[in-house]
Amino acid sequence: MRDSSDIATFLTMSDAERIAELETRLAHHEHTVDELSVVVAAQADQIDALRERVRRLTERLQTVEDAVPRTPGDEPPPPHY
Repeated sequence: MRDSSDIATFLTMSDAERIAELETRLAHHEHTVDELSVVVAAQADQIDALRERVRRLTERLQTVEDAVPRTPGDEPPPPHY
């Protein structure tokens, strides 16, 4: 029911018409919920994949950071010294 005219129309309906209207709306809502459920499941899969990718990239970055000297004193002198 979107506005007051919808409410007025609904109130003037017979019980059978009201039930039919409610069943129709319920069917539309159930369809919408089903569609949204599929979208949410797909997004959850995407989030899981992205989390895994971030985890792997973090590990790679940590490996690179561990291989790079922290301070200039930690770095061995060039061969010509």
